[in-house]
Amino acid sequence: MSSEGDSMTSDGPTYAVPSSVLFRRVNDQMVLLNIQNEQYYGLDDVGADIVTRITADPLADALTTLSTEYGVDRDVLDRDVAALVESLVVAGLLVRVA
Repeated sequence: MSSEGDSMTSDGPTYAVPSSVLFRRVNDQMVLLNIQNEQYYGLDDVGADIVTRITADPLADALTTLSTEYGVDRDVLDRDVAALVESLVVAGLLVRVA
């Protein structure tokens, strides 16, 4: 998956947590559980931050903010976020909305 959000023009978030997923932030971490297929993910503080941002903002905006805040090369960040998002989508824990 490439940085597909770069061409997005929507002001809304690119991804959402489906209604079939229970999720909670615990301290700096996040736990997601799909109650339909019983897929479960635990995310560390960085993963939780990524999911929080891409479900609140357009992907391109979230990636720009994350790159700046974490001081990460944008190409590396794009690949890492794409891999995380793909895993969460496949598990039914995240859906694309824009």
